[in-house]
Amino acid sequence: MRKTTRNYLIAMVMALLALVQAVSGFVLWLALPSGGRGGTFLFSRDVWLTIHNRAALVLAAIVVVHIILHWDWIVRTTKSYFSRS
Repeated sequence: MRKTTRNYLIAMVMALLALVQAVSGFVLWLALPSGGRGGTFLFSRDVWLTIHNRAALVLAAIVVVHIILHWDWIVRTTKSYFSRS
């Protein structure tokens, strides 16, 4: 797989997971704000919490992979930035 394709796929997965996080977060915050198990907004609060939590774990893992894949660029850019100062 080409580097550009790999980076694009990782970015798209991160964007999709961020969208899932945002939607599930808003549902939990606005539509199902109670601490109890009640209420339904397509799914129960427990299902929304599971979706939110699992998406967060996968997103965190992919962000770590993203940082590892771009570590050389991060180091070079940081060195370049501080050498100009």
